[in-house]
Amino acid sequence: MEHRTLQAAADYTQRWRGLEAQLKEAKAERDAAIRAAADDGWTQTDIVKATDLTRETIRRITNPAAAEAVRRAQRRTKQ
Repeated sequence: MEHRTLQAAADYTQRWRGLEAQLKEAKAERDAAIRAAADDGWTQTDIVKATDLTRETIRRITNPAAAEAVRRAQRRTKQ
């Protein structure tokens, strides 16, 4: 493989990592906004309509204990 090809692959990897970090930050901001909306009295249905996310996703965001329970169950089924 040519050096340019390897450098391009390294550049893409670096770019990918940067995009992953941006995505993680954006999700954290989104989740905070959804939790704030729920705290302000928005119903789950209203949040679903406003965000176009599923009810399950909203439930996991607004109830971290439920999200952790789902992750534990998924780990058990993979074993």
